[in-house]
Amino acid sequence: MNVFYNVYPVWSDDDGGWHEGISYGHSYLGRFTWWADVMREATGINAYDKPFFSKAGYYTMYLMPPGKEGGGFGDGAWRRSASSNVPLMSQFAAQAGNGHWQWYVEQMGGAREIGGYIGFIRGTLPKVEAKPPDDLPSSRLFKGTGQAYLNSDITNAGKSVQVIFKSSPFGTQSHGNEANNSFVLWAYGKQLLVRSGHYDSYGSAHHSNWVWSTRSVNNITVNGRGQKKRTAQAQGKITAFKTTPSMDIIAGDAGAAYEPPLERFTREIIFVKPEIVIVYDRLEAKESSTFEYWLHAINKIGVENQHDIHVQNDDVVCDIDFHAPSGLTFKQTNEYDPNPRPRIKMREWHLTAETTEKKKRMEFVTVYRPHQAGDMVPSEANLEQIKGGYALKLRLSDGEFEALLPTDDFASLKAFGLESKGAIKCLLKRDGKSTEILGLEE
Repeated sequence: MNVFYNVYPVWSDDDGGWHEGISYGHSYLGRFTWWADVMREATGINAYDKPFFSKAGYYTMYLMPPGKEGGGFGDGAWRRSASSNVPLMSQFAAQAGNGHWQWYVEQMGGAREIGGYIGFIRGTLPKVEAKPPDDLPSSRLFKGTGQAYLNSDITNAGKSVQVIFKSSPFGTQSHGNEANNSFVLWAYGKQLLVRSGHYDSYGSAHHSNWVWSTRSVNNITVNGRGQKKRTAQAQGKITAFKTTPSMDIIAGDAGAAYEPPLERFTREIIFVKPEIVIVYDRLEAKESSTFEYWLHAINKIGVENQHDIHVQNDDVVCDIDFHAPSGLTFKQTNEYDPNPRPRIKMREWHLTAETTEKKKRMEFVTVYRPHQAGDMVPSEANLEQIKGGYALKLRLSDGEFEALLPTDDFASLKAFGLESKGAIKCLLKRDGKSTEILGLEE
């Protein structure tokens, strides 16, 4: 059976500019729901018919599936849990009459009772029937805020692999201070690759010089320099997003956010659900430069060589292979620059992969394989440089994955029976029974 997915329904929502989400806007949104009740009763205007509030609850569902501990980007997000969202999501579900949001609430024990006049008013609303998210894709782009949530399963965080990606038109301002084109990785309920640092006090030495720095996230610095800190001017942009039940591709552009600006920094992530995440980076500086690739984890990262790197959190592991460039050198520390205030005892580990030869242009091809400890995971992989880019071939537990990765936006690439002009194209084979093709060509 052949399933051809080059033309596929693309989920891409204009979320009305939800900036860094529920993680720290929770109380403000909760207070607004009171006024939404008053407005509906007094004027007949329903806030949940409007673009923002008609989709706001989906942000929570995709960012924090039931059972998840730890939020995404934004100051203090790591402290949140999916269950902490229940009070607000209960209000959203009741007011919007949204069955998906009601389902989310019921997965974690159901709605909390509200007393007083607010509870009285809400008691008059029709009962909302829970609707499992079987009709929803597992991954979703929130275009207005420049964040995407790639999940293998949105029904249970303990069964899911999740990639969170940011390339935001809001830049690096306020509490959403992470550099653009950053990502974090969860698998089976555990944090693997994290945004590092602590919100010890807003604007403290650690907060402003580490947390606001590109060094603190899973990202890339150039000649040791990163993106402009805490400013709306350091903008990124998600330029493409496609999703199918088996694969996702997301692309972001953040070159102009650097200081000085880069000629190019595009990051494209391919997620073969649930077992492989491929991160493909293309950078171009105005002068010959070194490039430093940063990764962060809560435990020490095992490094044998650039093809044999391991991150582990309890019973979950991620194997990492830097296929390109060759000759990387590695440094690792559990110190920050600078460290947080003494009352913060927790440390994280920071791995830096550095290029040794100065060049104007650089590509990184990095493959991540998250899995349960003890699982037998294929390691066969091959990256070959071809005219116009790279040909990547990976063995899966139940098949093979092949991809064309361009180094030129206009060159034609050919390999594996695939053809593309300046755009990623992927071929997924499942035990010879099905073939799926997904690409970023228009």
